[in-house]
Amino acid sequence: PSPHFPAGRIGVAAVTAGPGVTNTVTAVKNAQMAESPVLLIGGAAASLQKGRGALQDIDQLSLFKTLCKACVSVRVVRDIVPTLRKAIATAQSGTPGPVFVELPIDVLYPFHVVEKEISGSKSARGLRGKAVQW
Repeated sequence: PSPHFPAGRIGVAAVTAGPGVTNTVTAVKNAQMAESPVLLIGGAAASLQKGRGALQDIDQLSLFKTLCKACVSVRVVRDIVPTLRKAIATAQSGTPGPVFVELPIDVLYPFHVVEKEISGSKSARGLRGKAVQW
């Protein structure tokens, strides 16, 4: 066991997509160097918006691949719990260390909620409303 975390214990951080995730880089590197088991759960842009210039759409997995024992993006709701269990086991096994699990917004919320958020209000007026709809 790590000197900082007794056996069976793990640090957990849940952060928003984009800057929430990128602002954890130093802390994750410190966890790696200290051999501390840490589960970083990060939000992400909707799967359908990946690679299309969506707000906060960056390749978060590549950012952490050299810092974490595992980096995974959950694609469907039924995989959330098994993915988190496997990530925790990975963080604690062998030489303990950080793991990163990405949860896109469309995995966390029903499609109609995400669709409404992405498309904006149908009755939006003015320049801002048009920009959001566009």
